[in-house]
Amino acid sequence: MNLSSYAELAVRLANTAVQAPGEPDPLGSAAACANALGDCLTGPVTRRDLVVLRHLRDEFNAIFIAAAGGASQEAMDRMNALLVQFPIQPELVSHDDQRWHVHLAPHGSVSDQLAAGAVIGVALTVSLLGVSRLGVCAIASCPGVFIDASPGKSRRYCAEHAAAKGNVSTLRRQQESSQPKSTAPNSAASLPPRSTPAAS
Repeated sequence: MNLSSYAELAVRLANTAVQAPGEPDPLGSAAACANALGDCLTGPVTRRDLVVLRHLRDEFNAIFIAAAGGASQEAMDRMNALLVQFPIQPELVSHDDQRWHVHLAPHGSVSDQLAAGAVIGVALTVSLLGVSRLGVCAIASCPGVFIDASPGKSRRYCAEHAAAKGNVSTLRRQQESSQPKSTAPNSAASLPPRSTPAAS
């Protein structure tokens, strides 16, 4: 089981709520949903799937907000409710000359399968890293969520703003390294030594 990829489903789903003014809801229609999440859907999306995915999106956002705000019990109560609502069926498989490993057996609707993977991914991530690793972007106007898997627990921004911050930091370092160090022409180090008059 690729834990990070399953947990990332929850982040992607939750972040479909982040829309610019006037943009359509990525979960508002089957076509929009397929465009936003098509690479992790196992079949055509039905109206029921859209209802389930919107419910799950709301729950994941509430979980991340509660966790980021220090309300870990509330966050985990919601997670436990999702684990009951979307049970998984693990199975051992071997393919592509890999050793036997755990996969989630596909069962239920398209939304049920995505939900089961996302829920167990977040649950196992929390059990390994801690609930405080569920975060909300530090930019006040951005409700984007993320999972902080950094060794020093140092992540503060969602994927979109983390990339932008990284680009700015890299550009700043490049500019600083390309600027020649200035030397003051009138500094004491650049002046010739003063001559001492000979004693008469």
